[in-house]
Amino acid sequence: MTIFQEKFSTGQVIKAAGISNATLQSWMKRDVISGEREDKIEGGGSPGRYRSFGFHTLMEIAVAKAMIDAGVKDLSNAFKAARGFAYTGTEQTELYPERNPSLPFSNRGKLLGRTLLAAADDKSHVAFWQSGADALADIRQALGQPEGFAMVFINEVFDRVMASLNHHPEEVLEAAYGADTNA
Repeated sequence: MTIFQEKFSTGQVIKAAGISNATLQSWMKRDVISGEREDKIEGGGSPGRYRSFGFHTLMEIAVAKAMIDAGVKDLSNAFKAARGFAYTGTEQTELYPERNPSLPFSNRGKLLGRTLLAAADDKSHVAFWQSGADALADIRQALGQPEGFAMVFINEVFDRVMASLNHHPEEVLEAAYGADTNA
């Protein structure tokens, strides 16, 4: 069973995301957590029915919390940015490696870098940053040239979530992207 097939308890989600149970319940009542696709939140709603969350939903919650911590003031905008990261990916191009939903960009082959998530108002952008490269121009253009924006280093969020779930980040990435044959 891969991490994408696992179901996580409320306790695991609040620990991985760094939030309280009251915060999670508040967000669920406000209906800001989407739990899209095969990741619908199951259970809950009455005593004795424990909720379970899929991996993408867990990452949506953890990334939204990171966006709030980075300065996104509007809860719905934080979750909109988190959903964009958690439920969509990108194909590999000449400049960027592939990125699967809820995961940092692949670091296989020659393109080694970090995954950034930036947001300004209701716009967000997942960027690939390599040491020595200027990711800010790409981010500002994608966000509509704002004066400022909030940004999260997704690799750190991912590593923290994996550690809290007792998974090794590199093993999860290798299972998703395959072994690096160019190392």
